Amino acid sequence: MAHGSKLSCGVIVAAGVLLLITAQSYGQDVRQDHSCTVDVAGSWVIPKGEDGRNFERDWGLRGGGGFAAFWHVPAIRGPSFFFTLNYMYAHLQARPSALKVANTTESTSAVSANGSFSAVTFDPTLRYLFTPRVSIYGSGGFGYFRRGVELEGANPATLLQSSSASLARQASNSGAFDIGGGMNFGLKKNGGTMLFADLRLYKAAAVNSGTKLLPLSVGIRW
Repeated sequence: MAHGSKLSCGVIVAAGVLLLITAQSYGQDVRQDHSCTVDVAGSWVIPKGEDGRNFERDWGLRGGGGFAAFWHVPAIRGPSFFFTLNYMYAHLQARPSALKVANTTESTSAVSANGSFSAVTFDPTLRYLFTPRVSIYGSGGFGYFRRGVELEGANPATLLQSSSASLARQASNSGAFDIGGGMNFGLKKNGGTMLFADLRLYKAAAVNSGTKLLPLSVGIRW
């Protein structure tokens, strides 16, 4: 009887150790990707195109979220595919030279000007996990884009809506394409919060075709 009890205890202890080893191994190998994702970031925005001559580099914000297209079994490495919806906002100070042209064109005396740019885009995203902590990703898509200009010290009633990408055009809406990529770094091996950095290009269309923005972003993702 005593022998049977010792044997039972030995089996239980062995099973417990095996369970612990298995759990630790699983925790180390689990993906940092989730079935859904959400992120927020601060950006340093570089204007290009015609608006690169109108505005200085300045700050911006980014946020987004989405869900995985397929269910994944935990693995050390491999691809995953997400459908994401992203928001971008940029606040850019006007260059003095562009403000001077706008004042001359509009016969006004604005003391300063700034641009506000925003976009909402649908971006299919491909991630590739190299280790339980590190992955890279690329995405691209299309969506809504708005460009607004505020001239401080000018009477809005006297301003004309220019057809060119100048400070004289106060507000315009269009579509826009975006493409970019970056890297995720998980704070834990078993998933959860990640730090990320990426670079994107927004190319507006139609009436805003003179606008290209390059936001370099750093933020937190889950």
